[in-house]
Amino acid sequence: MKYIVVAFWSVVLGNVLGFIVGQLSQQIFNPLKVTIVWLIIGELAAILITHISQSANSDETKKTSEK
Repeated sequence: MKYIVVAFWSVVLGNVLGFIVGQLSQQIFNPLKVTIVWLIIGELAAILITHISQSANSDETKKTSEK
């Protein structure tokens, strides 16, 4: 469920950002490309943050059990 929410919000906010940047730089806004790019970036960020947090928690558990 977490990854579905991340996908939704990364697409919505990515399209808003893409539209604004496209207008400011006078470029053509292509919503399909922006959606694909931000979907990949959002999902990778969610997966990496989860993985890094889990490994940090396991390191803290090892340190406290060694003391």
